Amino acid sequence: MNEPQRQSRTPWYIAGAALAVAAAIVIIALVAGGGSDDESSGSADRGSQEALPPHIVRDSDIEAQGSGSPERGLLQWWQSFQFGDSRAVIAQTSEPTLKAIGERELAQLVKVRGQGLQGIEVLGATEDGDEASVRTGLLTFQPEKQGEPPPDTPTASRPATFTMAKEGDEWKFRETAFLKLMVEGLERSLEQQKQGNKQQGNKQQGEKQQTETQATETAPE
Repeated sequence: MNEPQRQSRTPWYIAGAALAVAAAIVIIALVAGGGSDDESSGSADRGSQEALPPHIVRDSDIEAQGSGSPERGLLQWWQSFQFGDSRAVIAQTSEPTLKAIGERELAQLVKVRGQGLQGIEVLGATEDGDEASVRTGLLTFQPEKQGEPPPDTPTASRPATFTMAKEGDEWKFRETAFLKLMVEGLERSLEQQKQGNKQQGNKQQGEKQQTETQATETAPE
């Protein structure tokens, strides 16, 4: 009497097992697909970074430095400057330097100079309490001929040391003299541009008046 009942239940067991296997395959496919998307996103990010001009600081340059180190803090500040991110630059600059330079002046400098800030490589650092000196090379990528794209490798490197200050758990940029020179240079450049525009405007106004005078003198009575 029991044998027919066991036989009648067997197809349900087989169907249940098949559904479980199918569900497992779907889950595996979804997980694999998600991983593929992440890998594709990572490859796209790397591709975008490689397409940047050679003097721009890459994420890989930053990640190569120790977490929480003054070297990493300097490269993060440098990259933010090169990307024209004035808010990040201000947040990554020490309080004494901000007071000496001025937030508005620093934001304008970042906006104007931005990508023009040259490349940098970290050579080492020395820490002394809440202050650190980071030794670097300021890189130049000079094309062989005018109009050609810059080379992938630097053509020159100039040594420079930058001071970093630790505020809380973060190392912040505190090379006030470096920023002050750039701000003063920007102000001179803007003043010269303003004077040039003024002279050009005066010249155009003079030419206009001269033309009007000549037209009046030659007009028939």
